[in-house]
Amino acid sequence: MDSVTAPTQTPPAEPPVELDWDEEDEFVRVRHAGWRIGGGLLSAVLILFVGYTAISAGKNWFDRQLDPVGEPGDPIDLNVASGATTSDIAAQLAENGVIPNSTFFRYFAEWNDEGNFQAGDYTFYLNSSAEEAIAVLNDGPKPPEVDQFIVREGLWTTEIVSELARQLNGITEAQLNAALSSGQVATRYRPENETSWEGLLFPDTYEITKGATADQVLQRMSDEFARVTGGLGYGGAETKLGYSAYEVLIVASMIEAETRQDEERPLVASVIYNRIREQWIMGIDATCIYGAGDRDVELTRSVLDQESPYGCRTVRGLPPTPINSPGRASLEAAINPAETDYFYYVLTDPQGFHTFAETEQEFIEAREVCRDLGLC
Repeated sequence: MDSVTAPTQTPPAEPPVELDWDEEDEFVRVRHAGWRIGGGLLSAVLILFVGYTAISAGKNWFDRQLDPVGEPGDPIDLNVASGATTSDIAAQLAENGVIPNSTFFRYFAEWNDEGNFQAGDYTFYLNSSAEEAIAVLNDGPKPPEVDQFIVREGLWTTEIVSELARQLNGITEAQLNAALSSGQVATRYRPENETSWEGLLFPDTYEITKGATADQVLQRMSDEFARVTGGLGYGGAETKLGYSAYEVLIVASMIEAETRQDEERPLVASVIYNRIREQWIMGIDATCIYGAGDRDVELTRSVLDQESPYGCRTVRGLPPTPINSPGRASLEAAINPAETDYFYYVLTDPQGFHTFAETEQEFIEAREVCRDLGLC
């Protein structure tokens, strides 16, 4: 017989417990997921903004070290010393307000392969960029302010001194004469026992730095004399002609006094050398005038017959010093004389040309022409 199980009785459910909603501190508020995502995005944006601001500020500061705010200001003259490095120049520019930062300038110059700037005077502008300052340096220094003076051929040293003092502000004849006698001005070819400066200051047109001293002016002229005579071969005068460079210079000064025509100068040189070789009296009036120390002296018999190392009717051979400052054409003629048998020349043309003669008879005939033309 089948057994029968009695049905299980389910206990009755307990009634729900009522919560006290006034006790809020006992609960945690749960936010929606969207709020969490939004907060994260906001934080990221804030971080990015702060970072961007910092980077922008840093970049702006960096840029200002190479290119300051505003336009370039007033000009300022600075001298870049010889041998100054890029670092030296950068420091000088920064100290004087041309650029804001010397270190940045130096790195900028190196990065752009700039450097080896020339020494000299420059005009920069305050508050410049590194690029602007480098552009000034690359243009090179300003040409120095110069004074110009002119010394024409054939002047005596006393006349040269007067001309220099007249043309150059701040330099006096006394200063020039003191410089010539001081031994501070070097010269070339002058014998050791000779003190005369005659013929050793080359006549030319010069430019010299403004404010130059008397020594510097005279040294410039002496250096030019050495350059010109050296180029013409005066160093080999003894070998070429059998006369010292100083003796050839004396001949050049006589040529300068005797003709204004360049094509005649080698011929006058040949006459002088021919007379020296034959031990003639020179007979060149310009030596007597120089000995008298007066260009306007009247060539009377007493002047022509003066007993002086510069006597033109009494002395055989050359005078002891040059009698003026010869120009290049006369210097060249003296070292490169023509080969002739001439012993005379006579002025026979109003333009300053001479007739050259080998014999005394030819000389007499030419002299008559000179007299007929009223030239002698």
